[in-house]
Amino acid sequence: MKPKYLIILLLLFNLKANSQKLTVLDYKIKTAANAKERTEMLDALRTHLYKDLKITLEFYVDHLKVANNYAWFQGSADRKDGRDLKFPDDSYDCCHVEALFQKQAGKWIVVEGAAFSTDVWYEAIAKRYPAAPKAIFPKDSAALMAQ
Repeated sequence: MKPKYLIILLLLFNLKANSQKLTVLDYKIKTAANAKERTEMLDALRTHLYKDLKITLEFYVDHLKVANNYAWFQGSADRKDGRDLKFPDDSYDCCHVEALFQKQAGKWIVVEGAAFSTDVWYEAIAKRYPAAPKAIFPKDSAALMAQ
């Protein structure tokens, strides 16, 4: 192979490899740059959870990472009105919340999410959603476990 063609081939390979670098955004803390999307995600989660719990929640974000139209949230929640959370039985584990978001048609939606679960419902969720970048999940997370 002529050196000229080899150089072109190497440049094309390098360009392709560099174009595939994943950008992961950390939305744990609200900033001017992420405020609109972060708020949209948390509002979508609030609506999603209201359907089952019939209470409006306020979230405390421990982890919210975004990449390639997916985001993973882990945090905790309290009632937005400040009253104590009360559950009808012990099938609730206060106060953790987890959710996987996907951006569809320009809007963030909750594809799976739960609050106060007594099990690790999201185990291997990365396998169920292979398009979701593994980099949005915390290292050693149950979300990354294989089933």
